[in-house]
Amino acid sequence: MPAEPRPSPNLGPNDRPVPPEELNVGSGTGISRQVKPDVPVYDTESPSVPSAPKEMPARFVCYQCGTCVATSESLVDSRDDVVVFSRLYCKDSGDRANRTVLCPDCESAVGTRSEGTYILRRERVEQRLERLEILVCSLKQQEISEVIPVLTQVFPHSHVHSKILLKAELRGFQFTGPAPDLVVVVHRNEGRVLLTDRNGFYHDVIGAAWQQTRGNVLVVLTKTEPKAEADLFDTGLLRSLSTQGDQPTIGAISALGRVLTWGSAPSTPQLQQLLTLTTTAYFREPPGNAPGLPGHWIVKPTSKQAQAAAWCALL
Repeated sequence: MPAEPRPSPNLGPNDRPVPPEELNVGSGTGISRQVKPDVPVYDTESPSVPSAPKEMPARFVCYQCGTCVATSESLVDSRDDVVVFSRLYCKDSGDRANRTVLCPDCESAVGTRSEGTYILRRERVEQRLERLEILVCSLKQQEISEVIPVLTQVFPHSHVHSKILLKAELRGFQFTGPAPDLVVVVHRNEGRVLLTDRNGFYHDVIGAAWQQTRGNVLVVLTKTEPKAEADLFDTGLLRSLSTQGDQPTIGAISALGRVLTWGSAPSTPQLQQLLTLTTTAYFREPPGNAPGLPGHWIVKPTSKQAQAAAWCALL
């Protein structure tokens, strides 16, 4: 049976669901501002605007950590106790001599492989149909309102929530309730840029989000055009912040492709990167190496190799 829909992140006194009128700004096709109608709006029919399908395949995720193991696109058979797939979502890097299929992230045993098929046990995987849950945070509502249409255009199969941050709560910030799949932190460049580390506004917010989502975090800096059209961010500014501005963490985040800077609207390469990041969050792909980040941000599931061996012995 499909898993119960995941509840939306708990909303506090400064949080609110995004009302329909904000989601439909610019017909959900790009960046638009209610107070400045001259900001460009994207044509969703244009081939230059990358976008995920409105309906995404169902995910079959590890019961232990939630990482996607397979999708409905490769489903070939469904039985009472197992589901059978022609391929896994992530590359099958397991030992061919070992029939056990392990979660690519936490290494829990989820099934067996046999003659080109993958037989996953229903009690070891959960079917997920719900949309991508995105939380957009900023100190100002205007920044949130500008970014939301971009996200809904790039990844329509999503629910977007917003949270206005208060400066008094930034130090020691912690999320409560169910974790979103993706957290987007937005800041407008109004001069001195303080994002991370000792003097950064968002260091603890980004850290808490990194732990909650296991790295599915994006930092957006507006009013800052990249120097080259193909760049994801202003490389000179990020280099200065990380090497001369006592903010090495934002440099490490940018090296992972999780910082975007734009003036009034994202470029096509930036939209493509947004699509990549939202898709990664939707399928909850295993996080890669993250050099330069604070060690306590990195949460790795406990290895399940011993459990896998014990479970395999019972087959």
